Amino acid sequence: MLPGGRLYVPCAEKIIPNIHRLVEAVRQGRVFLISSADAHNPDDPELRDWPPHCLKGTPGADLVAEASAPSRLTIPNQAGFALPENISAYQQVTLLKNSLDVFDNPHTDALLAKLNHAGLPAFDPNPEFVVFGVATEYCVRRAVEGLLRRGRRVAIVTDAVRSLDPDKGREILANLQSCGARLTTTEEALALVGVSP
Repeated sequence: MLPGGRLYVPCAEKIIPNIHRLVEAVRQGRVFLISSADAHNPDDPELRDWPPHCLKGTPGADLVAEASAPSRLTIPNQAGFALPENISAYQQVTLLKNSLDVFDNPHTDALLAKLNHAGLPAFDPNPEFVVFGVATEYCVRRAVEGLLRRGRRVAIVTDAVRSLDPDKGREILANLQSCGARLTTTEEALALVGVSP
């Protein structure tokens, strides 16, 4: 997200104010946030194709402060982790991943199933997932495609995503829209949860 990062997405820092605004709605208790974060080991297969980045235990693996809510559960990318019964006790859940796809974390689908659980009345039974972050061509695309394959409603916040290649990013957004994702802006997304400019 920041210049100097090992796998810096050009101009990603320009979307941080919009990410902050979107996550502020989480801090106010208006929405629930599911994040993903790379947490690599030095021998992860992804690092054969990409420079080493977001190595576990380094500052580069942390979410930027603007993307973090005070009450957060981190879910490791390993079998055997027990999801808490009451996910709504948290404002944010962060799924760690060591590939481009958040659905490679063995707990992602179980977490999504909990969002529709009858014991969680705070959650809409058919929520729209509002996706933002980096990079459009990779992690954002995989998250949106995975959600759409699972029959979920998805909106992409176009002024809160960034691409390594802007032309490719626009092409990906158009393709995702043709597959059923809705394109929106930070203002429109916040208006849906009652946050005024």
